Parts: sequence; C-alpha cells; structure tokens
Amino acid sequence: MTQPKGGQSLFRFARRPQAVVALVVVAVLALAGGLVCARGGGATAPPDDAARLVPAGALAYVHLSTDPNRAADRRFTRLAAALPTVTRLRDSITTAISPQAFDIARDVRPWLGDELAYAAVSPADSLVLAEVADRPKAEALVARIGNLSGAQRYRGVRVLVAGPTAVAFVGDFLAVGTEAAVRAAVDRDQGEGRRLSDVAAYDHAADGAPADRSVVAYASAAGVREVLAPRDGLLGVLGALLDRPALVAAGAAVTAEAGGLRTQMRLAGGAPRDAAFEPVLLERVPEGAAAYLGVRGALRLARLLERLGAGGALASVRDVLSHDAGIDLDRDLLAPLADEVAIAVTGATGGGAPVVTLKARTADARRTESSLARLQEPLARRLAVPGTVPAFKPETIGGLDGYTLRVTPELAPSYAVSGDGVVISTAPAGLQPPRGTLAAAQGFQATVGSVPAHAESLGFLDLRQLLALGEQTGLTAIPGIATARDDLRRVRAAGLVVTQDPAHPSDTNAELFLQIP
Repeated sequence: MTQPKGGQSLFRFARRPQAVVALVVVAVLALAGGLVCARGGGATAPPDDAARLVPAGALAYVHLSTDPNRAADRRFTRLAAALPTVTRLRDSITTAISPQAFDIARDVRPWLGDELAYAAVSPADSLVLAEVADRPKAEALVARIGNLSGAQRYRGVRVLVAGPTAVAFVGDFLAVGTEAAVRAAVDRDQGEGRRLSDVAAYDHAADGAPADRSVVAYASAAGVREVLAPRDGLLGVLGALLDRPALVAAGAAVTAEAGGLRTQMRLAGGAPRDAAFEPVLLERVPEGAAAYLGVRGALRLARLLERLGAGGALASVRDVLSHDAGIDLDRDLLAPLADEVAIAVTGATGGGAPVVTLKARTADARRTESSLARLQEPLARRLAVPGTVPAFKPETIGGLDGYTLRVTPELAPSYAVSGDGVVISTAPAGLQPPRGTLAAAQGFQATVGSVPAHAESLGFLDLRQLLALGEQTGLTAIPGIATARDDLRRVRAAGLVVTQDPAHPSDTNAELFLQIP
C-alpha cells in the first residue's frame, strides 16, 4: 500500500489508545470551534447514533453534537472557543494530524454530519466516530492515507490499516482508531455483540440530561479507576473526585447558556450516607468572599483532601500535633466538627495576604476549646520569627472572645469557640461579623442560584478576585497556575452544587456553572 506524503501523521491523535477522556473532551471542544456552522436553530436533543457502534464494556465515551441547525451548538462553540487553551489545543491538534496539509474548514467541515464521538473501548483500544454527511468528500480525505478500495475486508467492510491506526466507513460513520476498536464497531453495526446504547448504566448516567446539551460524557466505574484516577494533574483530581466504593457509572452533560457553560453530572451508585447538611453557615460567609466551600464534617473534608493528593501533608500535620501537643488530629480536632463546615477566602483590607477562615459547628465545644488551647504554645513556637517570642493573646473580636497570635502583619492566626460554633482564621478579620452574605452576591446568584435546603457540597469561586489575590501573593507565577491564567481570566465565576438524587438515594447529582461573559 502506498503511503502518500503526510499520511504518517494523519489522524495521529487517534493512535493513542491510552488517551484519557478529559483530554478528548477538550480536543472535541477544540475541533468544535471549527466544525459547527452558523445557520438554523433547532432545539431538540441531539441524536446519539454513535453509541450503537461502541461495545457495551467501553470504559469511557464522549459525544459532541455538531448539528449546524442547533442554536445550542453554535452557542457552545462560541463559549468554548473563547477559552485560549481551547484555541491553542485546536491548532496543535490540526498540526499533529498533518503539519503540512490538514485544514479543518476544508477537509472536515464539508462532510461532517451531526455527531462526533470518542470511546475508550479498553485500556489498549480507542475509537473516534464522525458522522458522514457527504461520503465522497470524506473518502477524499481518507484517500490521503491510502487506497481504501484496495484495503482488506472485514465482514464485507473495507478496513484501511496505516500503522497502529485503522480507518473504515461503518454505517453512517467514519471510524478511526485501533484495528480492534474499528472491527468492534463493524461487529456492532452488523448486530453482533452488545452495544453501549443497550447498557442500563449508560442510560441511567445520562438520565435527566437537558435537551439543549451539546456534549455528553460517560465513564464506567472501571473507566473512572483505570482511565482517569491514575493520571497526573487535573485528570487525576477528577478521577479521585468521581471514584468511590460501589460506584456504577458517571455521566455528564454540558450545555451552553446565555451566560456560560453548565455541566450536569450524575454519579450512579455508592452515594455516601449522612453526607447532606443544611447550609446555615453560608449566611455567615462575607458577601465579598473570593472562594467558598461547604461540606458536612471536617473528617469528610480531610478524606477528600487526601484523595486529592494532600495525604502526605495531613500525615505530617498529624505527626506534628501528636509530637508537640499530644493531640490526635482526627479524634480531638476533626471528629467534633461533624456537622456543617464552611471555608472561605477573602481579601485583606488594604491589600496584603488573603484571609482564609474556617467556620464550623462543634458537637463538643469543651473538647474543641481544650484542643485548641493545647495547640497555642507549640504553634507559636513553630511560627515564631527568629528573635521573637510571640504568644496567643486573648482578644474580643467582633463580639467573640478569642485568641490571636500576631506573627507578622500578614499572618495573625486567630480563633474563637462560642456555644456550638468555632471560627479559625489566618487573621482577626476572619472573626469579624460579615458585611452582607455571599448567598446574596451577584456572582453567587449567577452561578449557584437558589441554595438547596440540603446539600452534600456547595462551592463558589470568584475567579477574577482569586487571580487578583494570586498576583498579590505571587501564586500566579506557579507554572500550573500560570498556564491556566488566561483561561481563568475569561471565566468570571464558578458555582458548584452537589446533592443526593431524591429519586435514587444511591446516586449523587452535581451541577457546575462557569460564568463566561
């Protein structure tokens, strides 16, 4: 078979069976910026015929609607393309596919139909499915890889194999992937083998997805653990957040709205018991907070941090507390804080370091107060600036009888225990009564909206304020943050609501909204 010039790199992105779902989602978004045309305005749910060609045991699946007649898809394209990372990734993907002769507008858009999908069929096999609206034009693109008419046949379908990549027209789709994955698509098209579209967990994970969605993603429990969780960076964090005992599957739908992108997710199976809390402390978070997280239980928060990679730091804290103060972190400090816990980040008055404050209810105020008192001397000793001997001093702050350790003008840890509540902050300002409440803030209303009576988690980020605080403290110079800074600047705020599904108590629903002007 003759390999035309440039063919070695064509469809190179499909040669990576180990590619992870989240990367493919971003790749699909990047390509979408050049694939969705601007005409018409359908509002119905997009078809998902590609799932019929994917084996039932697929680890993960991502489907993008590329219908030029859907206003929702055009809106999605505009918002996704506004993110610099998406634009850069689109350009890098097209260069990787064919550095010399590949152009999305010329080579793909003329023949692409209403669907584009990716499936991690197994740890070793992946598949890209693109619906074909104009077969001759699609064949012209494939001809740049090799002679399809002279390719070997599998069950009557010509399968062109170029190195580790196979290409075939399967039903109404162009299938590109490993040979095993392409052959599996041919099998499903001819009625052999179970399809992903027949899997109850797949249907259940996507249950309730809005009609105007543009992206749908699915991962089995094995997909979460084998595709996402082992990865580094954001992908590994996502896997850690999704993985839990008794998880069956995870599903998500992304919808473009007038003010931003909304992602609705369902985790099927394994919902934790007694995880919900009544978000009362939210009313005590200042209106100008740059960040907020509400959960039930400090122990649950610690377990979450461990899953996100902070296990080593927490282990060090446990050792220090045990050695210096004879305190068991879990038993003496975290366990009594078993109800609502709220963490907020605010800017310091007149600039300076941001203020981080934890507010929580305690089931044992006496134990909490005693443990914090035992921490005063060893903490003061460890934080002392050379040549100084600071100590916690009793102070009345905002009507609370508390204690403050003044280390530097920017760092003055403070705390107070009152009734069944405790407040711990990096500065006395964190103990002051808030001016207004975050729940009434414009950004919070735009992203979180109505606060549920009970939630498993609530979160809010004012990205622009956080970036400003990060620049003041130098955090935006950290490589990972610096890379994402341009994208974060385009997102005004983000809100997260996680609740138990009332119709399926073993399931968890999550909704994330990115406000993009």
